[in-house]
Amino acid sequence: MNTNSRRRGSDGPIPRRKLLAAAGALGLVGLSGCVGDIRGRVEDEAVARLVSTTAATPSFFYAGGENRTGERQHAETSYTQEYVPIVASGELEGVSRTVELEGIYTDSTAKAQDYNSVRSNKRRSEVDFGDDGDDLDEDTLDRLYEYLDDEPTVSQRFVVVVPDASVTGREESLADAITPERLLDQLAAEPSRLDGEGKVYAWGRAKAGTDTGNLYCWGNNQTKAADSGGDNEIRCRTTHLAIDTDGSSRGIAVERMGAGVAVCTVPGDEGAPSWRFVPDFLDDDDDGDGIPTRLESWGEETSVGGTTMSSCLVGAVTVQPPGCPCPMPALFHARRIRHDDQLLYVGGWILDDAPLYENSVTMLVADGLNDIVDIEHGDDFEAMRQAAESGFTRERGRFGSVCYDGAFDRESLAYLPPVFHEGDGPQRLASISKRSARTGRNPQTGKEIQGVDDGERQHHQERMRFPLVDGDGEGEAMRCLVGALDCPIVRVDPAEPCHNGCCCPSRDCECNWLPAMNGQSPR
Repeated sequence: MNTNSRRRGSDGPIPRRKLLAAAGALGLVGLSGCVGDIRGRVEDEAVARLVSTTAATPSFFYAGGENRTGERQHAETSYTQEYVPIVASGELEGVSRTVELEGIYTDSTAKAQDYNSVRSNKRRSEVDFGDDGDDLDEDTLDRLYEYLDDEPTVSQRFVVVVPDASVTGREESLADAITPERLLDQLAAEPSRLDGEGKVYAWGRAKAGTDTGNLYCWGNNQTKAADSGGDNEIRCRTTHLAIDTDGSSRGIAVERMGAGVAVCTVPGDEGAPSWRFVPDFLDDDDDGDGIPTRLESWGEETSVGGTTMSSCLVGAVTVQPPGCPCPMPALFHARRIRHDDQLLYVGGWILDDAPLYENSVTMLVADGLNDIVDIEHGDDFEAMRQAAESGFTRERGRFGSVCYDGAFDRESLAYLPPVFHEGDGPQRLASISKRSARTGRNPQTGKEIQGVDDGERQHHQERMRFPLVDGDGEGEAMRCLVGALDCPIVRVDPAEPCHNGCCCPSRDCECNWLPAMNGQSPR
């Protein structure tokens, strides 16, 4: 596939006079039999003058390779990859033109087996992720626990790659247009929130070749000109993220120690904001860690070499994956990466244990920026995997997107940033974990939500044990579900020997990278 130019036609044919002028400029003497070639060259030149870049490279979260076979792990088993072109509209020399920009969407999900079997369900009166549980009756909660007791989806990750494009004569670039809110809207397929008069960018509703005042629209690779009467209509895609950004009443707490960071949700009575930016680096005297945020921008950025990354956006949300009977609590994360003239929007969600289970928490951790590794596509799976892992800068990277599910004991250290392994690190983890696992207070009465009598609760708290601090012994060990905010990202060059560019989902063929990193055939 030619990754440098993918075009949709202009609003009309190019006049012969312009073709002759172009031929002269290109030094072509004879036109006989070459009009088609010249027309293509002129179109390519117009594309280059109208849009700064059009290419996107298939990109993936690393899925763990050979390091995804542990008993305490949840690994990705299902993948979706789609071609989602973006139509850029502009004017060049008085002529309205449209150019199709490449866009690639990839997501993956991890399921668990018998998730409830090693956890203690909270009573309905103790489940505190909604508005005091008003919308979660006993029957609904029972059905949710039944879902979690079977084969529930416990995490989902996505990577959206588009060109870091700008259009001649327009101040707003594509990066300016894709705010966190707009990205979530697109992935949740909510066009009604994107529609409206006067918008420069429209997602999923504009038509190529029409003067609607809209600059970009995010489309669907399943829509062909023949399907829409030849007018190249771009339609909305199906839902990829069933997420409610306002669905959880819990807040976000951040524990930082050196370069390491741990993020959990906490009960709403702490007053912590439900959304925060988590910077990757802070000065010792900087108190801006975990600053509250809105979903209107990507916040501050950090540049290393030729790559620029936003702070990681983390939020307490609810999600409802297919088969789930009702929304359930989750931790959402996302960031924007600018690399090699492309924009990568990477993120996902992970099930939040604390509101649902006794003595169990969910934690997102990081030890710096995401590694980004470029590899070539090929038929040698092992060579591709080794090429990717050779670019990782930290040992934890070999686990990739694998989630750890077990006690906070010595085995958990392999999934946690090294700074939390010794010194005050374990105690800091114990502190934020206990804050997260605590049952909150009724927002109306201010009293602690009681599911058991005070004596039983006190006995339970005395039996709770954080192994990295308290060691082995009696009592129930604090359990954790750990996911990596700094999971490595692998970009697969679709050049030869990529079977005519088949690792791009715009072609009807498979990408060898998926079985290379997880031993499974791509879907």
